[in-house]
Amino acid sequence: MSVNCPSLSSFSTDELILKIIEAGIQINEEEARKFRENDVDGETVDCGLTEAMVGYLFDGSFKKQLKFQQFVRHYKENETIVVLEPVPVKVAQSTADLQPHPSTDPRYPTNAEYIQVAKALMVKYPFLRDKEGNGYETCVGEDSTSVEAHVNVLQSEYQKKHPDISTVKDRMARTFSWRRREIMEGMSVEDVVKKYPYLRTPNGFFDEIDRIHPSPSSFCHRFRDGFARVLSNMLKLATAKSPLAKQYTETRQDAMAEDLPDIDLRAGLIFLPFIFREKIEHYITMKEEDPATPFPTIQLMENDWKMAIIGRGYSVVKVDGMVVCQCTSLDEDFMTAFCMYFTFNITYPPHLKNTLTFLQRSIVNIVEEGDKPLPVTLLRMINLLY
Repeated sequence: MSVNCPSLSSFSTDELILKIIEAGIQINEEEARKFRENDVDGETVDCGLTEAMVGYLFDGSFKKQLKFQQFVRHYKENETIVVLEPVPVKVAQSTADLQPHPSTDPRYPTNAEYIQVAKALMVKYPFLRDKEGNGYETCVGEDSTSVEAHVNVLQSEYQKKHPDISTVKDRMARTFSWRRREIMEGMSVEDVVKKYPYLRTPNGFFDEIDRIHPSPSSFCHRFRDGFARVLSNMLKLATAKSPLAKQYTETRQDAMAEDLPDIDLRAGLIFLPFIFREKIEHYITMKEEDPATPFPTIQLMENDWKMAIIGRGYSVVKVDGMVVCQCTSLDEDFMTAFCMYFTFNITYPPHLKNTLTFLQRSIVNIVEEGDKPLPVTLLRMINLLY
């Protein structure tokens, strides 16, 4: 067996720049800055830069790009090779017993974990994205042409009575990084849902938040399971003071036993803002009201809280006064509206911040970079619920 010991890998960034200049490639200040800001040292180059990376470092000069690749090849051709003595079969077997293969060792990242990290890197450093497909199953090589093709497929499937769900999920995953960049750069909600029509469906939002914040269990499972753990105490706290407690009690008394769990869930969601001293009217409105706010808002088409608690009646979720999607039950409404904050990159409004923060941090266990510690007043109320 042989092991390569390249001298190239020992260069620091500044040493690498000096060697490149000595090789006859003039590096200006802007190019040197790119080397330093992106930690491009000898080890990085030895690992292998893609054509897109080299193009970024020497933007606008094919000559420099070609000479740099020639410089790298020159160093690699002159590497020192150390030949190691083969390990006897008996010893090799004992070593294998002590050290399992990486594919079976839980200490090594899985393929899915590698893909997740790669996608995150592409979002933060777009210049690393290959413009042409490279054979990998990830979506990091997508460009405007391929995204347009995926979008055409999505819009075609959306027109069908029975769309191919596996195709939809695949194309939404392939366009995910591109879509996140469009939203972060300010694409309007109207344009987003027009381009990606499956973001007009509850399942489309549930899948999207699972892409934004991957987890071993789905968002819907975490939401329902997490809310079930606090529901009993929440109902006890709310029914004592909430102005909607009477409608809940009457609805429960008239219901069938098998319907009670769902009734309790929907009532708990209605009571949730009240628990944190916020108004449910900021999250759910009735038919005659027009929630023309930039924030996700549920609008019930029946002017009756009892119908909402029972789970009957038509409802929609609006953003900025525009109907984004239709839902079949209040719990589906609630989860969809919550997902919209992440999908459309909307900041929580002050009048619902405690409610939404509780759902995010305590119910579905999502923590984002830059999130501050929970305030003491919110922690006290959370402690009462558990």
